[in-house]
Amino acid sequence: MSPLVEQVLQEGRIFQLTLLLLMAALTYIAYSYGKRGKVWEIRPLEGLEATWEGIGRAAEMGRPIMVLTGISGLSNAQTIAGLTVLGEVAQRAAEIGVATHTTSTSTQVIAFSEGVIKSAYDAAGKSELYKPGEYVRWFGGGQFVYAVGAAGYILETKPAMIVFMGYFLFDVIVTMETASRVGAQIITGTLSALPESSVFSDYLLIGEELYAASAMISKDTQVIATIAGQDWIKLILLIIVVVGVILKLAGSDAIIKLLEV
Repeated sequence: MSPLVEQVLQEGRIFQLTLLLLMAALTYIAYSYGKRGKVWEIRPLEGLEATWEGIGRAAEMGRPIMVLTGISGLSNAQTIAGLTVLGEVAQRAAEIGVATHTTSTSTQVIAFSEGVIKSAYDAAGKSELYKPGEYVRWFGGGQFVYAVGAAGYILETKPAMIVFMGYFLFDVIVTMETASRVGAQIITGTLSALPESSVFSDYLLIGEELYAASAMISKDTQVIATIAGQDWIKLILLIIVVVGVILKLAGSDAIIKLLEV
């Protein structure tokens, strides 16, 4: 092998390269189908269904609801998914007269959230009920400053339900514990603080179900196609793992050697 080729390719990595190209091809195929209007069905998500029921529960109790999108900015995919959920929740809540509150560490997300909630009231035909500055608060950019501020906001508004959808860290220990104190139903979807969230949550979207929920709400065929492409890739990886385990039990290290760096 020439020196130039050696700088680009590493010997013994053909399997990894083939797998990478296969993943890229599957993603492209799914995206192409989505662009042509192909729609894949996403199974019902218990946490998302519970969210819609929680809005009705809030109306019966005469209390607001809260959607928290986390401690990251608009460059984070989890935050974007959370904002999509915020928009749908706020619209459904506005239709039956329930207020939706939110807060974040990012000033960009705060500004975006204000627009999302205003659009939700407009879409619900309740524009006259929208009050600028009433539903969105900013307490600071630090994780724990945000946690303390959000906890105080929860104590002030006493929401019947709090939906945590986005990027979180240890701040959830403070905010979710406070949510429990006021008797709020807690529904969570996150990739970053899943162990901590599972302790407090009534319903939990596990892992990438957060993105699936966002795709279901947006009804964007290309977004749903991306989810389908990811599922194809996961299926292939699962097959490799199963085959590897079976071969290992049979005394063969073939798959392990293929995956060795």
